[in-house]
Amino acid sequence: KAVVSTQSTAVVSTQSTAVVSTQSTGNLSSEARGSHSKIPPALCCGGRGNMFSVTVTHGTKKHHISFGDSPSPTTEELAMEIEKITQVPLSQQKLIFKGKQLEVGDVELRQLKVVPGSKIMMLGRQLNSESEAIKFEIMKVKNEGEKVSRKLDELEEQLQGINNGHLPSELQGEALARIHKQCVGTVEQVMRLLEQLDSLQTSDQTVRQLKRSTVLCVQALLDRCDKMMEKL
Repeated sequence: KAVVSTQSTAVVSTQSTAVVSTQSTGNLSSEARGSHSKIPPALCCGGRGNMFSVTVTHGTKKHHISFGDSPSPTTEELAMEIEKITQVPLSQQKLIFKGKQLEVGDVELRQLKVVPGSKIMMLGRQLNSESEAIKFEIMKVKNEGEKVSRKLDELEEQLQGINNGHLPSELQGEALARIHKQCVGTVEQVMRLLEQLDSLQTSDQTVRQLKRSTVLCVQALLDRCDKMMEKL
């Protein structure tokens, strides 16, 4: 469990209970100092007791995170705590330790030689604007389009092999039917990608250009499917 606190505020409980202290510039008010002084020594960052604590830097801010009930937390647990503090989605985070990127998953920090008191840098941006969120969705469609393109490469290679006589004639009918079925499924998949793109609206010119280029790429996939269907 984790307890989350900010240096300039009182202790704030969350579902997980890690101790998080965020350093910021400026003097603390007497009220804030009073609140912070009430945190038990074992829960203070930098920690006495058996807590596993690390310092995470993100931009100009430093966040001290301690895990009270987990003597050896995983990189995924750390990334989840970072997401709560910074609002940077786990999928957008890059955790850097001693110049190397940490794998985020069910991997204990100790296994990666991260020990209590270590400093970790987090790279990543919040998806805090509509245009950023839409750009993220467009990139997902673009990545799916690249997968479809590779699938079409395989189908075209199979069809070319049949046309070149690399398959006995008695097996060609079944093979062509299988390629036709996969091609139909691919057309449906491409149409769904175009529908997703059509639903993404933004006034950001840069994102709109990205959307237009992605639409053209996906439409090109549809043209490839049509040409293959003609050959079948």
